[in-house]
Amino acid sequence: MKRTTRRTSTLIAAAVILAAAFAPAFVRAQESAPQAAPAQPRIERGRPAELGLTPDQVKALEAFRQARVEERRAFRDQMTKLRDEMRTLRRNPQADQAKIDALIDQRAGLIASREKEAFRARAERDKIFTPEQLEKLRTLRSNRAGRGLAARARLAHGRFGRAFGPRAGLRSPAVRRALRCRQLDRWRRR
Repeated sequence: MKRTTRRTSTLIAAAVILAAAFAPAFVRAQESAPQAAPAQPRIERGRPAELGLTPDQVKALEAFRQARVEERRAFRDQMTKLRDEMRTLRRNPQADQAKIDALIDQRAGLIASREKEAFRARAERDKIFTPEQLEKLRTLRSNRAGRGLAARARLAHGRFGRAFGPRAGLRSPAVRRALRCRQLDRWRRR
């Protein structure tokens, strides 16, 4: 019994000494944590000098972006509600076919109105920029789109490894990023 007590007290003393030795380092690390950068509009991130945006344009873009975020949230909530209703009707073998048809029509109308809003929003966004800025923005986007196509082409030829098959789970981070850029579910990211 004496031996285990001595061993326990030795371990406790060692833990206290280690905690006292490393405590100042932990405190300094907490104090010198980097501060988060203020959020910028997506269009402005990484290229403010390239587009030459004025502070008024930056504010207008941020307001535009926030309005689109709210629209997307409302659309997502409505679609979730419709999907839940469809799911419950699908499980019910005696579901009313007229109600199912009405939900499908409502869902299609919601998607159509969302696409119409997206086109109107693009036209509204383009009014914020000057013609020179719009041209710069188009060239920046075309350059970025070319890089995405090249990554997908490398993926198709197997440069990053197997994209499909039994070893598909063993992908590198680059392959996972490339697969995330696929066109299948772009409507979710608008």
